[in-house]
Amino acid sequence: MENRKVENVVIINDFNYVQGGASKVAIGTAKMLKDDFKIYFFSAVNKEEENIDGIQYITTNQKEVLKEKNKLKGAINGIYNFKAKRKLRKLLKQLDPDTTIVHVHGWTKALSSSVFDIAFKMKFKVVLTLHDYFTACPNGGYFNYVQNEICHLKPLSWKCVKCNCDSRNYGFKLYRLVRQFVQNKVVKLNDKLEYAISISDFSEKILKQTFGEKVKMTKIYNPIDIDEVKEKIDIRQNEYFLYVGRISKEKGVDIFCQAITELGYKGIVVGDGEEKENLDKIYTNIDFVGWKNKEEVVRYLKGAKALIFPSRCYETAGLTILEAQKIGIPCIASANSAGKEFIKNGCNGYIFETIDELKKYIEKIQNNELEFIRQKNNHNYTKELKEFYLNGKS
Repeated sequence: MENRKVENVVIINDFNYVQGGASKVAIGTAKMLKDDFKIYFFSAVNKEEENIDGIQYITTNQKEVLKEKNKLKGAINGIYNFKAKRKLRKLLKQLDPDTTIVHVHGWTKALSSSVFDIAFKMKFKVVLTLHDYFTACPNGGYFNYVQNEICHLKPLSWKCVKCNCDSRNYGFKLYRLVRQFVQNKVVKLNDKLEYAISISDFSEKILKQTFGEKVKMTKIYNPIDIDEVKEKIDIRQNEYFLYVGRISKEKGVDIFCQAITELGYKGIVVGDGEEKENLDKIYTNIDFVGWKNKEEVVRYLKGAKALIFPSRCYETAGLTILEAQKIGIPCIASANSAGKEFIKNGCNGYIFETIDELKKYIEKIQNNELEFIRQKNNHNYTKELKEFYLNGKS
């Protein structure tokens, strides 16, 4: 890939619309690059109304694996999606491997590792942005959902195989083990991949050791599509503490709710997920407002005393932290997550290990003991990504 001319970029993602962090970045990347390259957006789950002018869309028109009515069909597609392979082969036959980059963002929810298989076989240069831990861990998070704690077992080891760590049941864990075996032992993703993008030092340290020797990895922070607020927001005038994200056990939303409730302060949760109904019943003082669009999230951020990022799992970055900081809102992040990488303790927020520490830092912000100091961000996502495309480094 070094010093090569790039004319086409094939962006691969399970969805062509915003369905999570990976989709958001994949779509944002397509928007940012469409004036510099011919962009092809390849997905399985497609909403035509979400298509962007200037981008060519190719879709298999399939459902997300978990939403497929025929469970056997869904499982087969999740393990190795033959339709996605055929469709991608048809597209790649029209393109020159010497002038084309295949950039994968998300593949585990619908497309499967078959997209890597055909791209490798046709000798295309593949770039993978590591939005999660699915290249290494069967459930993608190094997290035991049954024990509700970080998992330290070696992926695909006998102990890993025996461990019932899935958020659903052991049968689903077995499916994920088969999927992982095909991905890493048949397709040999980790051995054949040459170019990877990490989105934090934290996740890179964990994932780098799982790839083969030839992989070239660089760190490029995710792009933030929120405009920086030039005027200083006076958080002393704000009235609530905020959580933004998926409402699930590993995200630690219950930790946020417990701390805010015990302190008697106002809390707002923006987002949706399987734990929303349960937590809403337990913590009646917390305002669960559901999923919101970008503009609405910005309004909630501007009105917050602080954003709290209480994740129990590693995460690979902490996009909401960067968004809050860009607006001028401090953050409190858990010490075992990648989000801590963006916190300078006592400067733009705090890092906590226990719920008592979290409560202490909430009190400090409530009592106006933190003078928010904006950290400079000199990263240019588009520039760094194009440099990686052209030279194999950013």
